[in-house]
Amino acid sequence: MRVTEPWRATYDPALAVTAGQRIRPGRLDDAFPGWQWVEGQTGLGGWVPAGIVAGETITEAFDTAELSVAPGALLLPLSNRLGWTLCRAEDGSEGWVPDRCPGPA
Repeated sequence: MRVTEPWRATYDPALAVTAGQRIRPGRLDDAFPGWQWVEGQTGLGGWVPAGIVAGETITEAFDTAELSVAPGALLLPLSNRLGWTLCRAEDGSEGWVPDRCPGPA
């Protein structure tokens, strides 16, 4: 896929959670429905799919890393979830970008 709209990662460092991990659940995202802010035990936070939050526990592994991209960049889509696509950039970096950013290559 070729990037048609730029995206700048909204936070760094990213939060990676594992199944069974205890978290502090936060608010739901108004701009991107289905996502929920959570914080790990160290206070580091990130947006995860709300469906993997069960009370104060994560039910499946998830990495919140976003990918900053510029128009014209080529991305390899890896998976898609709730309006976001997990992509690999040409330099090998991986992260999530909103579905509105990449288009067909």
